[in-house]
Amino acid sequence: MTINSRFMYGLLILIGIGGCNKKTPFDPYGPGLAERLNAYNNVQPNVKKDTPALFIDFSAGINNAFSTSTVKSLLSECFNTVLTDQFEVYKLGSNEVTPLPVTNTTQLGQEISNQGNYKDIWAPIQQAVNKITAADNDALLITDFEEWNNKTEVTSTAYLKLPFSKWLARGNSIHFFIVDYKEGNVDKHIYFTIFNSASNLLSKLAPKLAPYSTRFDLSTSTYRLSTNYTDPKAGGIYNDKNALDLKPDQYLKSENYEYYPLGLDWKNIAEIHKEEEVNDIFRNLFIDLSNQDSYSYKAFEVQTFNATEDFENFAKADFALHHPPAMTKGKNGENKISDEEKDPLTLDCYNEDGIIKDACTYHAQTLKPLSNYFRLNQSLFDNTCKSDSKHVELGVSFDPKFMPADDTLLKINIVLTAATPNVDSPKLEKFKWINAKGTPNTALYESVKNTLLELKPENKIIYTYYMKTNQN
Repeated sequence: MTINSRFMYGLLILIGIGGCNKKTPFDPYGPGLAERLNAYNNVQPNVKKDTPALFIDFSAGINNAFSTSTVKSLLSECFNTVLTDQFEVYKLGSNEVTPLPVTNTTQLGQEISNQGNYKDIWAPIQQAVNKITAADNDALLITDFEEWNNKTEVTSTAYLKLPFSKWLARGNSIHFFIVDYKEGNVDKHIYFTIFNSASNLLSKLAPKLAPYSTRFDLSTSTYRLSTNYTDPKAGGIYNDKNALDLKPDQYLKSENYEYYPLGLDWKNIAEIHKEEEVNDIFRNLFIDLSNQDSYSYKAFEVQTFNATEDFENFAKADFALHHPPAMTKGKNGENKISDEEKDPLTLDCYNEDGIIKDACTYHAQTLKPLSNYFRLNQSLFDNTCKSDSKHVELGVSFDPKFMPADDTLLKINIVLTAATPNVDSPKLEKFKWINAKGTPNTALYESVKNTLLELKPENKIIYTYYMKTNQN
């Protein structure tokens, strides 16, 4: 089974679930599990549909920045990279954001060099950022972030806090590449700002921009995860004897979760834990906490849930959705299920007219945490964090009072529980400047700072282990 879009799952959760016929032979852990589990782990839709965009400030002042050798070189690098793909290009000037009809780097370079394009100082930054954050794909904004309102410079209002917060709340990030330059005797900055949604633009441009700029990452997830498994088919199970009887041919690994099918029931697992003194169940998952531009990540914990019923309901609803019945016409021309349709789950989940039953649609349950299962290996975390913040190990240990029940599928989440906004970062000084009148401009600084204060990433799942035991 191949899932081309998760949009339908977002619709299904609004309808409700009763539960399909338990007597059907459908195996929720059988063929198609990889796609099914991926969809279950990401129930909300995640479809990038808008065209990436380039927004360029054409205000009179920024013309000085564009003429400096470093900025001119970076502009060329950006244009050559961006315009190799389908892109929309917009011009900021005269209080408007307007499409710029260019199809190649030569045309865009001519527009940048055309002095007639720099007519005034009224580049609508807030309007452009609102347009970017209302869309759903990557964008590059090149500007000095000088905003004017009714011919008055905005110097202290956090005018971009709302669109910045909106963008980050959707799981996106904003990356500033800041180049210093002078406008007369005034020290200023130009910002190559990447609004990162689909990741392609950031990976392409960062290597070109980073050597000539100061980088600041505005994000709730600047950490990076990695694994170091000695046996990729054994995953992170911390036992070289395969005492838990992992089925390596059924083990699955994705970017932010893993699936461990075990051949033992919980009674046997508890005995192995006790008799062989196996204290850690998962190891060799590492997190890079060195990037503290936005937040210092203070605490993590392990939360365990019984996901058996919820996942199996999802699996049946998913199967029914993607296996509609064969249809035919009745005696009076009405739609009806064909007599040739033999699949028992399909027949059980659809009405005679081919409409899926409410009992076979999915409604996500609120899973309640289980106690006395697993916990974070806090000593391991603390010690590795002290020695190398780029390589901190997140180990999952058995709880000292380990008392499992008869659950078939556990969902074991590693959760970020506390983060502190790094509002004292020296890099934030790059979001301030003194204008030509000698007035400090802190509007961009206040926008970034207030975004950080509002969006503290707490109680956020960063990694999941699905653990299936043999309870039959």
